[in-house]
Amino acid sequence: MKILTFGGTGFVGSNFVRYALSKGHEVLVYARSMNEYAKTLQNVGANIVFSYDDHLKDVDCLVYFIGAMWTKDPKEFEYLQVKFPTEIGKKFFQVNSGKFVYISSIGVSENIESKERPILEESPHGEGLKPNTLHGITKLEGEKSVSKFPNYVILRFPIIYGPYSRILMWRIFMWLTSHGIGIKNDSIFSVVSTRNTSKAIELACKYKKNDYFYITDKEPANLTSLFSDAAKAINGEIKSWFPFSVKLIEPFKSSHEMLKMAYDVLSRELVYSYKKAERELDYIPEDVRVETFKEMARYYKII
Repeated sequence: MKILTFGGTGFVGSNFVRYALSKGHEVLVYARSMNEYAKTLQNVGANIVFSYDDHLKDVDCLVYFIGAMWTKDPKEFEYLQVKFPTEIGKKFFQVNSGKFVYISSIGVSENIESKERPILEESPHGEGLKPNTLHGITKLEGEKSVSKFPNYVILRFPIIYGPYSRILMWRIFMWLTSHGIGIKNDSIFSVVSTRNTSKAIELACKYKKNDYFYITDKEPANLTSLFSDAAKAINGEIKSWFPFSVKLIEPFKSSHEMLKMAYDVLSRELVYSYKKAERELDYIPEDVRVETFKEMARYYKII
């Protein structure tokens, strides 16, 4: 396949670009400049492009990764997660009948009222979802806009872990692990490795229907198990466990989107089902959690 990515230099995108290249696909990465992340992808075989209009008609699949998380500007959330993908999609389908894959998140269902676990895809699309963050609200708006396209797949990812992350949270997590320090909390929640997100995106590009899916690892996790698996990946051991209560986040959850989402994930034990993706996409998650933590340790130069 020939694949065009938007946001391909980011965390999830750059992992997918490497995965797709390893599978023999031709990958175009739209970038605003030849920064260090674009150069790295070019060095492994990606084609970096600075204008996308001329490439829309030539690709089999367009994958939109761009998301807003670190801004507090509602206009930026609206533009990056709703208006820009809608604009690109309209241009794409004027010249192409290929697949448009929109990368969404569990932010759309973070405030779900149902107590049933695991959480399944709602029907009809968007029914009963009442996200309570700008991220979730605009991701759901983006989903609804994309669902008007003639050929689309929407993928909803939970907490994602893997190499090439510039998110400080994972760097701190691996540093703590390397120093034998773990945070203990047994609230379970869904996570997904970048290996599995990449696998799901490749399958979505080939999918012949329109639909939306939750994509997760085979098993959920908790903070205790994540630290234990990360320690195993570096042949280490957690010697000092510090108990953590979600109540510690509660006073600060309104200060940042990330804290609000973390509070929802832990307090509501947001566990999702990948079974619809298994049935429809033939998505079977790989058990690569320890292996992925080992890749992260190498990336952060811990091992």
